Amino acid sequence: MKNFLVVIERKPAFTGQSIQAHREYLQQLRKNQVLIQAGAFEDGTGGAYVLAAASLEEAYEITRKDPMNIENEAVYIVKQWNMN
Repeated sequence: MKNFLVVIERKPAFTGQSIQAHREYLQQLRKNQVLIQAGAFEDGTGGAYVLAAASLEEAYEITRKDPMNIENEAVYIVKQWNMN
């Protein structure tokens, strides 16, 4: 498995209505041992998480299913990350 960093930046029209579903989705990913780490930015502009996935395409597919992404509340940037 490879690691992928997902950076989330809230859009100006962010409503927050999908935050609870987003958190529940992350909990499910953690339970399935896909989510390695997650957290919000202190300034409230978004957050980031680290995924374990076989490929960049798989990582993108996981983020596409994130409720906050489905609702188009934020911009998601996915990068393969060589963690040490």
